[in-house]
Amino acid sequence: MQGFHIALLELTWATFRTGFPAGEQTDKLVLDNGGLHMLKHTMTENKKKMQGAKFFLIILAGTVLAVLLHQLHHDPLMTLSTKAKSIIITSGFFPPVAFASLAMAFTVMGFVFLAIQKTLHGTKLYKGTLFGVALGGMYLVGMFEVYVVYPVSLFGEFYTGLVDGSGILLMSLLLGKYMTVDMPDGERPSRPAFPAIVIIPVIYVLIRYFSYAVLHIESSYSTQPLATFIWTLGMGCWIGVMYLLIGRGIRHENPVKQAMVFGGLVLGINWIIYNLFTLLFIRVPVLDLLSRSILDAIAIIAGVYVSLLISNKQVMPQDVV
Repeated sequence: MQGFHIALLELTWATFRTGFPAGEQTDKLVLDNGGLHMLKHTMTENKKKMQGAKFFLIILAGTVLAVLLHQLHHDPLMTLSTKAKSIIITSGFFPPVAFASLAMAFTVMGFVFLAIQKTLHGTKLYKGTLFGVALGGMYLVGMFEVYVVYPVSLFGEFYTGLVDGSGILLMSLLLGKYMTVDMPDGERPSRPAFPAIVIIPVIYVLIRYFSYAVLHIESSYSTQPLATFIWTLGMGCWIGVMYLLIGRGIRHENPVKQAMVFGGLVLGINWIIYNLFTLLFIRVPVLDLLSRSILDAIAIIAGVYVSLLISNKQVMPQDVV
């Protein structure tokens, strides 16, 4: 449409310029070229503003949905008796702070989605579904750790994760529909599921148990060993699924940088924000939350990197032939 408008202006000028004296024709041509440049600049700025407005409204829609659903059943951490309540709760500022924090988390997720959306296959809605399921599932599975560590309701944590995941899914679907492009399957080949689906969970479990036993991050490692192992393995497996859903299409010549994009950008930043949400409810050491999040991200970076090395060795003989 922008090219059509410019062509129409040029055609109009070509039609009427013969009616001007030679000197005026040159001046008019310069003036019109400047006008075309100004038109291009204005249209670009308007397009950016429209995209920004759409992004803001989509983030708002996902946040509002999650906040409204949270009103039906509050997070069990709000009534936890074994930990001191956060100053945000005791001061009465929890509702606005929680809304702003959730909106910030969704904003970061939205930017990450738009940054990697061209690496995902399929239609706009399909790409939105993949990202929404991956990140929403991360929140859902992550909530079960709260049940393992603290004496809270299993249903309450399940519902909290489901609500947050619903907001993430809505946001991702809308972003996919209105702010991404279709990507036919043949345009970006992805890597095979194996060995990533095995290596990523294994390395995650190993580094998590290092955090439990050596760094002594808060956990039920000694009091509930079976539940801790089940959750740790389950979380590692889900991160492996996340990589299959939205990580395999990420391409970079350097495997380290490729692993860091998924483990650091897609998962790491969002996982840190997820864990910091604990500060809204109870008083816990910030260092504990950061150390567990950062080590988890390092585990995923290592898992993806090792998987890439193995898969590259498997593909290399075929490339030579």
